[in-house]
Amino acid sequence: MITSNNALKNQMLGASWKVASCFCFAAINGIVRYLSGGSGDDIAGLPIYVIIFFQNLIGTLFMLPFIINNGRQALYTNRPFLHLIRVLVAVAGVGLWYWGIYYLPLAQAVALSFTGPIFTVIGAHIFLKEQISANRVFAICVCFIGAFIVMRPDKAIFSPEIDAFGWQALLPLGAAIAFAISKLLSRVLASQGESADSMTFYLLVLMAPISLVPAGYDWVMPTADQLPWLVAMGVLAAGAHYTLTRSLAIAEVSFVMPFGYSKILISALIGYAAFGEVPNSLTMWIGTAIIVLSTTLLSLPERNKLKLQTS
Repeated sequence: MITSNNALKNQMLGASWKVASCFCFAAINGIVRYLSGGSGDDIAGLPIYVIIFFQNLIGTLFMLPFIINNGRQALYTNRPFLHLIRVLVAVAGVGLWYWGIYYLPLAQAVALSFTGPIFTVIGAHIFLKEQISANRVFAICVCFIGAFIVMRPDKAIFSPEIDAFGWQALLPLGAAIAFAISKLLSRVLASQGESADSMTFYLLVLMAPISLVPAGYDWVMPTADQLPWLVAMGVLAAGAHYTLTRSLAIAEVSFVMPFGYSKILISALIGYAAFGEVPNSLTMWIGTAIIVLSTTLLSLPERNKLKLQTS
């Protein structure tokens, strides 16, 4: 009984860490929307890649203890070019994601971002030759239906309705594809013997200088009012990764996964409280529910396989 109670306690604690990470990520999204001028307020918005550069720079400074403690081991790599490609794709994905936040209400953008696992599965099938079960094919089809309902491209083309999205709705999907490619490259690196420390090290160290290149083309120095928000983004980014790691360390992935969808509700609350966004479109919530269902179905074959392996 004591063991059972401890296990339940760890599961719930892991879920709490997961929700905390979702809050950090949602807060970052809200800050990006404000700093970029996407909120519509009378502020001089910072260019997207300037925001990304300072976020990565400040986040790296907060992660310096990790870099110092693991630098020697993490520096060793046989695949420097693949690390570079992975970071380039990640920087492009963050750029697309922040542009999506600029144009779209937070809840809609976050809902579309949950299509990421679908693109990861498709990419793994095409490039890594992983098999896709019938359940996963069904989940992929369901997810695309949900994304269509959230985006409503038919309205964007045939009707000037306010709640219809145009090409801007493709930005979160583009970001999801970029992040899926980055994950696939991580799996390739891991299969070739690269350590988690090495992948973390190069991601932290390279993202700031790489994002500085596009930022330099449209450079704007942050004002004294904007700097605290950029520092907050760096702190929240470090907090998001820490809380996510803590969650996965003490609880099962299959248990904490549904709590990740709290990011949609938290983003909707931040959008309403900070920017007056009211996601009252029924089709948006229906589409979101379908996307959530599809990504949940996506995890079922893996859990069944795990049960077979441990039985």
